[in-house]
This record gives sequence, structure tokens and C-alpha cells, in this order.
Amino acid sequence: MVPLFMVASGVALAFFGRRLVPFALVLSALVIGFLHGGSLLLKLTENPGVLRFGPVVLSILLAVLVSFLYKTAFFVAGLLIGFFASSALFPELPLLYAGVIAIIAGALVYVSRNFVFSVLTSIMGAGLTAAGAVNLLAWLNVSAGVTAYWTILAVITTAGLLFQNKRPGERK
Repeated sequence: MVPLFMVASGVALAFFGRRLVPFALVLSALVIGFLHGGSLLLKLTENPGVLRFGPVVLSILLAVLVSFLYKTAFFVAGLLIGFFASSALFPELPLLYAGVIAIIAGALVYVSRNFVFSVLTSIMGAGLTAAGAVNLLAWLNVSAGVTAYWTILAVITTAGLLFQNKRPGERK
């Protein structure tokens, strides 16, 4: 029932993706740290206490690091884009002004990251939903062509965007 899984995960991603991405990153870091921490530590020591508790500590440290990097990466990306864009558009601009523009751009990207993630996850989730729905319909011997795919994609993307970008007080 892969198409059913695609539809369910696509709808979840389209409507809750902005909240799922940070959770998925931290969960992945915890799992990777726990699963691979023991083999990494075994290369460094044979101390049973370290080998017993080390993977847990490593997984928590990795999760904290991923969470920190997730947030700072947006600011740094905006900072770099702002600096290079201001330098390219205004080559005579003093370095101090280019730095101020870079900091403002970094702050804008950091602040708008939720909107960017809601757009990306809505589109990605809608694509999964549309592909899964068309495949489910094919399993039921119902012909659904490209028009059905694009219609489902447009409807789910729009609904997901609207849902994810509602103010928290407006949700029921």
C-alpha cells in the first residue's frame, strides 16, 4: 500500500511540514548518534562505562548541535547572500554598508524561514499526495491523468500553505 502511505505522508507534510522538519532533523540526529556512537567510541576507548553511556550522550549532543545549526544556517545564508548581492549590485559601496545590508538580509531570511519551509513542505507534500492519489486511483482501475495530478497538487499546495500560515490563534 505504498500509494496510501504516499497520500498520508504527503498530506501530513503539506499541512504540518513546517513543524515536522525540525522534529525530523532532531530525531534523525538522536538516532544517528545512538546507532553509530558506540562504534565511534569503540575506536577511541574500550572503557565499558563510556561505551554504555557514551552513545546516549553523543546522540543528545548531536541533536543539540543539529538544532543550533538549523537555526543559524538560515541567518548565515541570508548574511552571505546579502553581502554578495550588495557588493555585486553596488561595487562602490563601503564595506561597512555592505556589512549592515548583509546583517539585515540575514535577519530577514532567519525571520522568514517558517514561511519558506511552509511553501517548500506544502509543495513537496502535495506532490507526494498527488502521486499517491493517482496511483491509488489506478489500482482501483479509475483513469486519472496529468490533469488530475496537477489539480490535486494545486489544491493540496494551496490548502497546505493556507493552513500552515494561519496565525496560531485562528486555528480551531
